[in-house]
Amino acid sequence: MKVYKLMVSQSELLENLFKLDSELIAPQKKDKNVVFEKVTDVKNVLLSNEYINSVRSAKEFMFPQTEPILEFEYKNKDIKINDTFPVVKEQILFGLRPCDAAAFPTIDEIFNYVYKDEFYISRREATTLIGVACKKFDEACFCTTVGLAPDNMTGSDLFLISAEGGFDLLYVLSEKGKSLIEKIGNIVSVVEEPVKVDSIYEKIEDEIRTPLNLDKVRQWLAANFENPVWNESSSRCLGCGSCAYLCPTCHCFDIVDEVMYNKGLRRKNWDACQFPLFTLHASGHNPRDKQSKRFRQRVMHKFKYYNDRFNKTLCTGCGRCVRVCPVNLDIYQVVKELTADI
Repeated sequence: MKVYKLMVSQSELLENLFKLDSELIAPQKKDKNVVFEKVTDVKNVLLSNEYINSVRSAKEFMFPQTEPILEFEYKNKDIKINDTFPVVKEQILFGLRPCDAAAFPTIDEIFNYVYKDEFYISRREATTLIGVACKKFDEACFCTTVGLAPDNMTGSDLFLISAEGGFDLLYVLSEKGKSLIEKIGNIVSVVEEPVKVDSIYEKIEDEIRTPLNLDKVRQWLAANFENPVWNESSSRCLGCGSCAYLCPTCHCFDIVDEVMYNKGLRRKNWDACQFPLFTLHASGHNPRDKQSKRFRQRVMHKFKYYNDRFNKTLCTGCGRCVRVCPVNLDIYQVVKELTADI
């Protein structure tokens, strides 16, 4: 792993990235929110110390909220089908917090599992991820619970972090990162001797919410599928799906046909396990016919089922679900209370 000293400001780094033959996507202010959007003016980009995190995660740049996967047309009794495929351009995602960068290796597993999702994979391969360490946090953050930290580099191709001397370091973590450094090499210099990073990251790690024992969490979940406590813990849940739609690791989708007269599109749309229709069978039977069962599924998937299959927790502790929940449900607090007696 090579480390470079950034010889210019973050703003100048962005100027150099903007000039490359790649789309630059970065956090920007939209109304009162922070969102990831394509950069048209570098002056609009928020620097690493100016925001806690975006409202939505950046996963939609690899896994869009909706996209057509084929076109079809009826001609008498014949059906003509044309596959569609996204026009993929090289893109740079700048300003990912550790909780967002770490989400991509996690959802990579599902999109490369039994079926290779070429829509996701093609965008993923064309994307370079630049993570930035966190100098701010709020009461919703709990990355340390799931094995991450304010300066964790998992998932990033390049990682930007402040050093004690008042300058920034760029850690090269992949071939993509190496390739990008070669394109902007005139603004970085190799660090030959160890450099101490800013102590703020260690301070934040000490102050953020207390980590949970995830092994014990999985043990409790395995033994308590039918525990009536699920009715109580889910009693406030509205099933609105906001948590899933903002989560960087949720990946469920539905496929629907949109038909107009003799032609139409087959689309892939985001879906969520909190919706009653998510598990509704054509027969009318619904194995998760109560919100308590759907809420249980979300917690079990995040902290047990995904780990059973991929040895990874399906949560990066970004806190978005906590911030957005209209009834103040806090998945960290829920899991903590469920497993309090272990």
